Amino acid sequence: MIPLLSASGTLNIQLGEYLPLIAVCAVLAVLFVLFKLLGVTAKILWKLLINGIIGMGMLCLFDIIFVTYLHMDFFYIPINWINSVIAGVLGIPGVLLLLVLRVIL
Repeated sequence: MIPLLSASGTLNIQLGEYLPLIAVCAVLAVLFVLFKLLGVTAKILWKLLINGIIGMGMLCLFDIIFVTYLHMDFFYIPINWINSVIAGVLGIPGVLLLLVLRVIL
């Protein structure tokens, strides 16, 4: 794991670590266009989009707050394709599910 703060106190974010989150955003955008073409209601689309954004943001916040600043490594949820999809589709309950699975396993 790469620390977010360097020795000089500047923010050190590696883009490659957050590429799965960017990919989930792209998948959600493609789903948005596809659902629009198929005529799915906007209410379902907005709910899916909002859950995705909140879920991915929570993955990043868990990584930044609990692991980097508070040094609680048992809260570390690795940011990979599977976790990003779960957090992006399920939103907050998905992140909580990942956290529970991380603690149990």
